[in-house]
Amino acid sequence: MATSKVSVFRKWHGKVPTDENGKSLPESEWARKRPFRWAARWFGADGTRYSRSFQTRKEAERFAEQKQAEVRDGTPDEPRPITLREFTRMYLSLRGDITAGTRGEHARALKYVAEHLGSQRLIGTVTPLDARRFVSWYRQRQHRDRCPAAATVNKLIRECRRIFREAVECSLIRVNPFGGIRQEKVGQIAWQYVSPAHFRALVGACSTLKWRSMITLAYCCGLRLGEILHLTWSDVDFERQLVRVVRKPGGDATVAWCPKDKDMRVVPLPAEAVNVLTELQLAATDGQRYVVVNAKGPAEGDRVKRQNITRDFQVIRRRAGVPNCKFHDLRKSYCTNIAQKSPLHVVQQLAGHADIRTTQKHYLQVQPELVESARRAIEEILR
Repeated sequence: MATSKVSVFRKWHGKVPTDENGKSLPESEWARKRPFRWAARWFGADGTRYSRSFQTRKEAERFAEQKQAEVRDGTPDEPRPITLREFTRMYLSLRGDITAGTRGEHARALKYVAEHLGSQRLIGTVTPLDARRFVSWYRQRQHRDRCPAAATVNKLIRECRRIFREAVECSLIRVNPFGGIRQEKVGQIAWQYVSPAHFRALVGACSTLKWRSMITLAYCCGLRLGEILHLTWSDVDFERQLVRVVRKPGGDATVAWCPKDKDMRVVPLPAEAVNVLTELQLAATDGQRYVVVNAKGPAEGDRVKRQNITRDFQVIRRRAGVPNCKFHDLRKSYCTNIAQKSPLHVVQQLAGHADIRTTQKHYLQVQPELVESARRAIEEILR
């Protein structure tokens, strides 16, 4: 913001007027003989001098009063001009507080913005109208002959809103152009509840101990796939029958990783999980840090990666004769199971949700027996 008084003065241009003998006239006699404009001048917080020219003195004084009010209110100076390409590079280098996956999604969102608006577009010139036109363009953008789903568009809006909010906080822009864009209402997608019988069928259809352990930890402990793949033996407490989901700082034998909810949580281990973890520990090699590792191949003994997880799980599901479901449905089924015996805030804590509404909306499913009991209750009332 400006740190000194805003002054108004004449800004001369053109040659200095002279008298009959060709001698330069003093400045006191320039007013009627030399062209000029009125200018407002002030200094920024970094010592940079700013000025703005006007045709009339009235316009200059009106601007000076407005700028002086901004000095009193602490309003920052005009943001430094920066292109979308420069902002993308700066933003991705500064956001070390987000996961690698989130950083990749933000990079993709910025790539789409630059593709539509131009990478050399000054970020300060992006208006709310430009933001709405960009969202409209993305809705109609086809990939593999398909337009993005409404949920995908909503996710892009949230990411752009978060990215440009960072630009506002860094004083690169004054207003977030994506701040007023509303998301489209999207109905909740139904997911497949995995019953205990289906869980046992999945475990019985596994040909490897690795997959038995992954399915068991997801269904009996509610761990996310990333939490299972980054689980180390130091996180497992066999004596207290607990498992800790905790951030990994990274080192010679581990990869830097952070849980989705950022906080550590402790999850109880039921007997099914204890048994499969005991088998894994007996099969583990000396110095093995991760619980789930590759059993064969060029990366034998290394941490399992996410590649082909969905494909291999669907092979097991079809072999087990289980209704169509995703690996993440095992975690959702865990939340539904414990919700029948535990309060909702306990389910939220064990699932690692920051907002209890996430637990209610996406992770709980009303079981048929509860629907039947509601029907009987209505019939009794009516009788």
